[in-house]
Amino acid sequence: MIPAQDYDFLYKAGVAAIFGPGSPVAKAACQILEILMELKVES
Repeated sequence: MIPAQDYDFLYKAGVAAIFGPGSPVAKAACQILEILMELKVES
């Protein structure tokens, strides 16, 4: 588990999303797909 105080550091390091315990799997999957589609459009 990643402590909340580390989130900002991780985002600045390039992490696109962080999912903690209890994150709904379907919502996380949709967010990952959205991120991947954005990356594809940018390339």
